[in-house]
Amino acid sequence: MNVALRRKLFVIIIIAGVVLATVYGFYPKAVDVDLADVTRGPLQVTIEEEGRTRLKDRFVITAPTAGYLERIRAKAGDQVKKGQDVIVLEPLHSPVLDPRSRAEATATITSAEAALNAAIEKESATAADADYMEKRLERLKNLYAKGSIAKDQFDQIEAETKKGWAIQRSAKSAVNVSRSELERSKTLLQNFASDKKTASRNKVYVSSPVSGNIFRIYKESEGAVNVGEPLMEIGNSQSLEIRVEVLSSDAVKIKKGTAVFFKRWGGEGTLEGVVRVVEPSGFTKISSLGVEEQRVLIIADITSPAEMWLALGDGYRLEAHFVIWEGKNILQIPGSALFRSGKDWAVFVGEKGKARQRILKIGQRNGLTAEIISGLQEREKVIVHPDDSVCNGIRIKTKK
Repeated sequence: MNVALRRKLFVIIIIAGVVLATVYGFYPKAVDVDLADVTRGPLQVTIEEEGRTRLKDRFVITAPTAGYLERIRAKAGDQVKKGQDVIVLEPLHSPVLDPRSRAEATATITSAEAALNAAIEKESATAADADYMEKRLERLKNLYAKGSIAKDQFDQIEAETKKGWAIQRSAKSAVNVSRSELERSKTLLQNFASDKKTASRNKVYVSSPVSGNIFRIYKESEGAVNVGEPLMEIGNSQSLEIRVEVLSSDAVKIKKGTAVFFKRWGGEGTLEGVVRVVEPSGFTKISSLGVEEQRVLIIADITSPAEMWLALGDGYRLEAHFVIWEGKNILQIPGSALFRSGKDWAVFVGEKGKARQRILKIGQRNGLTAEIISGLQEREKVIVHPDDSVCNGIRIKTKK
C-alpha cells in the first residue's frame, strides 16, 4: 500500500471518529429516576389532627363553709380512696384587736357592768314590793273572811300582788340578760387565736367523693378560705378521653363509632380508639399563621388495654388518625408519582428503559398513597417525584 492511500485512510478514520463523537455528544443521556412498584394491599384514608387527653369525670372539691384551712399534706399524683378525708377546715380565727377596738370593748364591758348593777338593784326593789303585797294580801284575807271588806277590794289586792310578783320575775330575767351581755362584752377582749382545744372540737373534715388520683391542689398552705373556694381536683387516671379539634370540613366525614388510631403519644405502639361524640356546634379558632378556622370538637375513647397507656395523664399530647375509608385489596401507587396532565391524573411508567406517560383514573387518596381504578397493572413500575427532565419517551435509569 502506497503512502497516499495510507494517508487517505488515516484522514477517513479521523473524520469518522469526529462524526461519531459529535453524534454521541448530542444523543440524549439517560435520566436518573426512582421507581416504585404498583402493588395491591390494604389502604386507609385518614384525617390527622393533634389531640389532648382529658379526664372523663373531674371532681373539684370546694370549701363547704368559710374557715381556716389546715395545710394539705397530700401531693399531686397521690392515690386516694372514696370517703378518705383529704381536707380539714377549722373555724375562722378571731381577729386581733387594734387599740381603738380594744378601748371600745373595755368601754362596753364597763357599760355592761353598770347595766347589770342597775338590774340587780331593780330586781331587789321589785322583790321588796312583791313581798309587801304578799303580806298585805294575807292580812286582808282574814278581814275578808270576817266580812269586814268587800269582795271587790279583796280581788284588787290579790291582782296587785300577782302583778308585783310578775314584775319581780321580769326584773330577775333582766338581771340574767344583763349578766349575759356582760359576759358577751368580755369575750371581745379574749384571744381565741391560740385556743386549739375549741378549734379541734369544731373541725370540718372533707372527704374524697371517688377513688382515684389527686391531679391538682389549688391551695396547699394553711390559711383562711371562703365558702365555695376550690381546693383540690380529683379524678381517675384510668378513665381518660381524647379531645380533638378538627376542621369543620373534615368533621362532616367523621361519625360516631369511627375508628381512630393514636400515634406519637410517647409510648410504644399505636393505641386504638373509637369516636364517641361529634359535637353539633363549631367554633372559630385562629391558627398559628393567623388564619381564621372553623373547628369542631370531637371526643374519642381509648379501646386499647389500659396496661398499654398507664403512663398517660390529663392534658397529654398525641396525634389522632381518624379512619374515614379503608379497603383490603387495593391497587395502589405512591402519591408522589402522580401529576396533572390537563384535567387528568397521569404518571410516568418505566418500559424497556424509557419513560412512558400514561393517563390514570384514581380513587381514594391519603397523604402517601393513591388508589388506582384504571390505567395501571400490578407489578408495573412508576417514576416517583418526576422532575422537569423527565418527559415521554426519554431514556431512564434507576438511581444507585
